[in-house]
Amino acid sequence: MERLDINIKPIKGLEDWVKKQYETHYIWYRRKGYYAECACSECGQKYILRTVSTGDPFEDDAVDIEKPARDKETKCRRCGTKAKYKPAGHTKSEWHYKYFVSGQKITDNKFAFRIYDTRQVIHANIQTGYRCYDYRLIICEKGKKPVRYDWNHTYGWIKGSCGEQFRYTAHPSLFREIKKTGMYKYIPVPKSVKDRYWDDSWILDFYIAAARYPDFEMLVKLGLDDYWQRLVAKLPTNINPRGKTIEDRLRIYKSRLKELVEAKGQHERLFLFQLEKKLNAHWTDEEIEIVEILRTSNYEKKYELVLKYATPTRIKNYMIKQRMWPKEKDTWQKRNEKTDARRTYYDYIRMRADQGYEMNDIQLFPKDMRRRHDEMVLEAEKAKLDKRKKEVLAKYTRIKSKYRRLSEKYSAAAGDLIIRPAKDAAEIVSEGRILHHCVGGDNYLSSHNDGRSFILFLRKIKERDIPYITVQIRGEEIIQWYGAYDKKPNKNLIEAWLKKYTKELKKRKEEPKKASCTGTTKTRRSA
Repeated sequence: MERLDINIKPIKGLEDWVKKQYETHYIWYRRKGYYAECACSECGQKYILRTVSTGDPFEDDAVDIEKPARDKETKCRRCGTKAKYKPAGHTKSEWHYKYFVSGQKITDNKFAFRIYDTRQVIHANIQTGYRCYDYRLIICEKGKKPVRYDWNHTYGWIKGSCGEQFRYTAHPSLFREIKKTGMYKYIPVPKSVKDRYWDDSWILDFYIAAARYPDFEMLVKLGLDDYWQRLVAKLPTNINPRGKTIEDRLRIYKSRLKELVEAKGQHERLFLFQLEKKLNAHWTDEEIEIVEILRTSNYEKKYELVLKYATPTRIKNYMIKQRMWPKEKDTWQKRNEKTDARRTYYDYIRMRADQGYEMNDIQLFPKDMRRRHDEMVLEAEKAKLDKRKKEVLAKYTRIKSKYRRLSEKYSAAAGDLIIRPAKDAAEIVSEGRILHHCVGGDNYLSSHNDGRSFILFLRKIKERDIPYITVQIRGEEIIQWYGAYDKKPNKNLIEAWLKKYTKELKKRKEEPKKASCTGTTKTRRSA
């Protein structure tokens, strides 16, 4: 148990100041005919009001006349405190909590923030009670992480590990002490920080970050707002704590610092510059724009791997050929489909790298990317997949036996698409692995096996062996459908196609009944 030996001085007049910060005060009243007995919750003094005028103007001037009503605003006739009326016999007790922070300079490079837990206790017809407790102490030292201590009534200040989770109000002495401290003396406090919070909680976050990061003052003065605000908010920034210069700490080239200042330290721009240095590349402005578009898919580590083996321009040209590059005129559905295609491409490169394949142009830029991706999925997970297929084929045998009957019922083709049921359980597992969704799970397999619902494969006629859309159906009603990564590519087109498909299924269901009815009639006539 680590204790604190620093002598922290108490603040004079703290309790009186704390009382002024609470604005909840009541005047308890009890009516008795033409009069009302009143008691102030703040000063505890009692007095009597007349609730009805006497009718004599001279006497009314000499008597205090006011009719109390619940929640009506007034002033105490004894201490002048602003308060609200509350009926004495119909009001419950109340407790109010607030946290306050003060500070003390220890040395030029060391500062202590002291946090108080205060309470206001209000009971009917009793004077309000105030309590002020030491709660936490935060010691900030230049270039080091803050050290937190919690107050224990037995042992005093004990080292703690919890962060700050409360809203604070700053004591006026805090700012006077901050100005005396060397490491805070020349750090400007931007208006954007004050505007970000509705209370004084920004003080702790801002000055803790200012003490912890030696170049914080320079970051603020350079105008790298987005960057230092992330430090204050404790968000990840990929900082190099051992860097001797700002560019080294930011992990960027020195030539990029000016551009970053112009962008006000924007995190997205900083990330691109950090990636450029990490890959030991020197990108042009055009290539920076290309990488920014590649990053919009939010698969950072995956597209970063592609950039290790090829330039941004080369990747863009390949994606244009593969129709994966977004255009300004593209609809939302097309942009979504191209994003999914890029994700598939990144997955393909990652799998090749994991398998230890050589990364030449043929492997990096395959002609049929989707087919190569599917092959890599099966190859990468071949051992696991084979084991899983054996298990499901033995466990869900009825999926295979039902295939012919379900094929007659559900198989169809229209336009460029064809749909059919799964041949066996192993095929459903492969579908789920290739498209990266959960259709290969036991829930779907058991439902198909028991006949509660069935899994259908919707594919392009020219690419019948390549998984495209997986459909779950019950009777003639489609429960759900998804493509790769639980997305819905060409949503409007697919939904329109499936709508016509379900109508056709209902017609098929009715046609045998009509045929059987017609046959019975003919038999009766011939008889």
